Amino acid sequence: MKKIILLMFIIFLMLIVGCRHQEIKEGQVYIVEDSDYLKENNKDILQIEGRIPFQKYHNDNFWAQREPGNILLTISPDGQEIYFMERLEFAGSEQVILGDPGDRVRIIRENLETAEKKIVAANIPFVTKTLWNGSGYKVAFGGGGRLTIYDVQKEKLIMEEKLAQETIINFFWSPDNDNKLYSEQPELANGSIYYVDSLKVTEAYETREESYYKGRLDANYYYGTQWDLVSGGINTVILEKHGDVVKNVIPGRFRDSYQRALVAVGDQGFGLYYIKDINVPEEVIVLTEDYVYDVKFVTDGKIAFTTKKQDYKDNFFYLHLVDSNGKLKNKFEVFGASISLMPDGTTGYVNGPGWQQVDFVAEKLLQPNTEISEPAEHNDKTEICQTLRGAMTTLYDYQLKGDKNQTGLKNFFTNTDKPHQWAYTDMELIFQQDVPNPVHTYMMKIKLKKFETNFFHDNVSLIIGVELKTPNGEAENLDYALELIKSEGNWLVTGFSTFPTSLERQEIEKVVGETIAAIQKGELFSDRFLPAEVEVGQVQFWRSGINHLATTAQSANLVKVLLQSENNGQKELFELTIEKSVQDSWKPSELKRLK
Repeated sequence: MKKIILLMFIIFLMLIVGCRHQEIKEGQVYIVEDSDYLKENNKDILQIEGRIPFQKYHNDNFWAQREPGNILLTISPDGQEIYFMERLEFAGSEQVILGDPGDRVRIIRENLETAEKKIVAANIPFVTKTLWNGSGYKVAFGGGGRLTIYDVQKEKLIMEEKLAQETIINFFWSPDNDNKLYSEQPELANGSIYYVDSLKVTEAYETREESYYKGRLDANYYYGTQWDLVSGGINTVILEKHGDVVKNVIPGRFRDSYQRALVAVGDQGFGLYYIKDINVPEEVIVLTEDYVYDVKFVTDGKIAFTTKKQDYKDNFFYLHLVDSNGKLKNKFEVFGASISLMPDGTTGYVNGPGWQQVDFVAEKLLQPNTEISEPAEHNDKTEICQTLRGAMTTLYDYQLKGDKNQTGLKNFFTNTDKPHQWAYTDMELIFQQDVPNPVHTYMMKIKLKKFETNFFHDNVSLIIGVELKTPNGEAENLDYALELIKSEGNWLVTGFSTFPTSLERQEIEKVVGETIAAIQKGELFSDRFLPAEVEVGQVQFWRSGINHLATTAQSANLVKVLLQSENNGQKELFELTIEKSVQDSWKPSELKRLK
């Protein structure tokens, strides 16, 4: 064997299943000629053309005369009905500060002959995928982690309540059972199987099926995903109708296909890999190593996919358009991360403000980004959102990647007094911690959950929700309570879970005063030293059970108090820990010197 080439391929396999990788360059073709894995892959050359997954219209312009703001999702197999979606506006919904905007829509069914309309589903996420079952009597809509299944004959949704509780990011109908649907979840490539006639669900651990159908290659063959029992990763494979694997193609999760070409993402959604011809699976083009929000084949076998634009000033994304040879044709700044493709594959819409239209034939954005003007009273909130994006990115760039962004520290954090809130100091202390297993990239989403402001005093209290995902499979959902202040015209984070006006803070300050006196008299923590002159600084509330900052002072059961003194002109910092007992009284438990 050619040992060097074999070694390169092993490294590439590790890349696909989520290991850290920096040497692979985007848009390059990597060919492996001598490998037992590929010998097995190539034992069957499939003499097929594959399919073009688009619907042709009888009248190419029939949708052009339609009311703007509606997106055509599908035409029924008999050609008599169309299904389209409309935007719904919800003023009370959570605002997305960073990440996919999360538009809400309703789906409408219309008879083309009678023009009769019926609302099929409402208040669901922006739809990015629509699939009919084999008989054409049931249709499934997916997007934003939500799956919706509609029975055309009975004119009702199927398993609506159950599906509303699940997070499903991909799905496909069984080729030999019209009432069976395979699903994919964020952390489980082969998830639950839904039997829509009997309304039963088979969980992944309950089934003996090793491969799940994910896409159609032609009339006889299908794409699927199968667990690799050796590596623990997931492989994209080609299946025949009854589930037998006829060919291994590539590690990763299948996303879409066009004739003999396919795209797959890494098992956690990071990295996008393009194979132009399934008969030559060793020629893999790496389109990106970033987190991929959405990807689709469009007209003429071109590929459209979205990634996050890394800029705290806005919540924009990049829409990449790649030709059938894997070369980047264009890259657009867009407001959203999700793509809804018209059935003929020539036109797409990106979610977010305005639902930007993309002409994939002319390869241009028909609604370019324009500055969204906001009323004057909203300007402060816009700047606050920018600060939150910058602050949380600075925090997690260090905690996950090990990147110490001093500029971000100065631009987004500050210390304030009366009362003391020291977010800047908090970040300096975080920058001193070890980062054991840094990653090269991550995905973060931030939602604004609660917003209380006193613009007269230039301060804001809020709660945000943060969702995180890394290429090695780590995922977190955490809430943060933050205090912001306007200083010299800029909004800055001044406190993490400090709750400056809470009654609990006043109670803690009393306990701290008594504790300091006891320590200085030698009555408490006799092995710890505390100077005679010490200032009570920041009071920060925690939840000890989950080892995370509390989102309300009432829910906290642990408090960390920073004490500051001066020794020979040098500032000293101490941390006093106070815990809530079972009797709901606060007791000091630890004192340590920080710097």
